[in-house]
Amino acid sequence: MIYRREEFFEEQPEDQKFPVKQVEQVTSLDGSVKKFVGRVTLGVQTPMGVTSLPVSFEIEAASVQEAFAKFSQRAETEVEAAKSELQDELTEMRRRSQSRIVTPGDLPPTDLGKLKL
Repeated sequence: MIYRREEFFEEQPEDQKFPVKQVEQVTSLDGSVKKFVGRVTLGVQTPMGVTSLPVSFEIEAASVQEAFAKFSQRAETEVEAAKSELQDELTEMRRRSQSRIVTPGDLPPTDLGKLKL
């Protein structure tokens, strides 16, 4: 099936959590299917600075206005899930790095002539 995509933005600078809301309306060319997809971008602090993490989610709605009305509630749920998943991945990476087995190939080279046996 072929779809047409339209993007809509709502700016609310007073909204501390989601000052810019983005909703895509995806409609089949024959008009039989209409979906709404919300998008937000999280700023995630990493050792190399702040990285943007996009979060997308489907919104059950009949119109663009209804999708924007439901946006914050759906976004909150999806953002929390994304944060939790990211935290789980970071915890797993830390666990793996701490439990890594050091092999002789991982050690820096030494001068064997200086070793006393």
